[in-house]
Amino acid sequence: MSSADLETTARRNVRNFTLFRAFFSARFYYPVYALLFLDYGLTLGQFGMLNALWAVTIVALEIPSGALADTIGRRKLLIFGAVCMLFEMAVLLVAPIGAGTWLFVLFAFNRLLSGAAEAAVSGADEALAYDSLKAAGLEGEWGKVLERVQRDTSLAFFFAMMIGAAVYDPQMVNAVFQFFGISFIVEQTQLIKLPILLTFFSGIVVFCMALRMREPPAEKGGTVRETLANSWRLTGAATRWIWATPLPFAIILAAMAIDSVVRQFLTLASEYWSVIELPIASYGLIGSGMALMGLFVPRIARLLAEKNTPVKNFLLTVGTVMVGLMGLSLAIPVLGILPAVLLYASIQLMGFFVSRYLNEAAPSEQRATVLSFRGLSTNFSYGAVSIMYSGLIVWIKAKAGNSATGEAAQHLVFVESLQFFPCYFAFTAVMVFVIHWIRFGRKS
Repeated sequence: MSSADLETTARRNVRNFTLFRAFFSARFYYPVYALLFLDYGLTLGQFGMLNALWAVTIVALEIPSGALADTIGRRKLLIFGAVCMLFEMAVLLVAPIGAGTWLFVLFAFNRLLSGAAEAAVSGADEALAYDSLKAAGLEGEWGKVLERVQRDTSLAFFFAMMIGAAVYDPQMVNAVFQFFGISFIVEQTQLIKLPILLTFFSGIVVFCMALRMREPPAEKGGTVRETLANSWRLTGAATRWIWATPLPFAIILAAMAIDSVVRQFLTLASEYWSVIELPIASYGLIGSGMALMGLFVPRIARLLAEKNTPVKNFLLTVGTVMVGLMGLSLAIPVLGILPAVLLYASIQLMGFFVSRYLNEAAPSEQRATVLSFRGLSTNFSYGAVSIMYSGLIVWIKAKAGNSATGEAAQHLVFVESLQFFPCYFAFTAVMVFVIHWIRFGRKS
């Protein structure tokens, strides 16, 4: 290919990559995620099990998908991920509401497809876009490309959150109908699948963008078996390096402790908003507002990283999470949103600290693998906590001897489960120091 053709392909891939990432990441059901699952007829315990299945799927497929991307091509993995996204939405569209065990099976299939989609596109979209720029000699523009992608993805996320919450709220939809003189009245059960349908349409855009991608010229890699073996070898080497190096070992432990408990709440956020008596239409506004914290929290994190030691920043983040979890356990109507803000801020702080410290500590030849290991470890811990949360819900119901499935009973069980979050997190935070001391304390 000529240099002009390479540049044309690169710029086309960058445009497609931007749209692919924006429509894949910003999903209309996110602001009502937990509420939607529960309105379908699932229980809180089943919801936790499904989240664990999703995390385990990503962990299991992360390395094989990377090996496949390096051998059969990134574009094929993106197409596969887009197809999985379409099918995961289609499964929910055809799933009958309140179908008992059969409903759980369909949602489990949905979570498997979702995890496979996440693993397939993870890194493959960026790698294809970057290699296209590099082949055209334009890799110096990568920083600007990432900035534009993050900006456009944030904008898409903002609108998806706002629209997704609004179309799920019958009061909001009926008010719009009344404004336009439409006499038709809708109920909640008629709106449950609407955010899913909108996300299905987004999946069509994702699929089209994947088809429009073009693989840049690249050296022929080995077989899938050889590449997979090499991926496992690199992951093993990164694991041994983390195990033998005090700071990265502590960073990974801290990330697992903080990410798992905060992300568990984030997946339950819409149920929490319902408990503290916020209108459904506000869920999108809340999610969008929390996302906008990303405009200034990273700057605060950078100043803290320059001023404090990693231990001090870990303790600061732990303190922020603990205050937030204790506030959540009170489930104060409306004002209960304030402790949730602390959790959103804490996970952004943690993301910055982990990325900075690991990038500074990791050898250049292992940096990407070490960062990939971070994702594997945090998803593993999140899956484990999801399973424990499911067990907690079962135990709470059994202890109360209450088999009621109404909304009021469900809220009582959920509020009681929040009481255990601070104690569990305090235990895991202490265990970070204990495990690290057992591993390195005697040698330091």
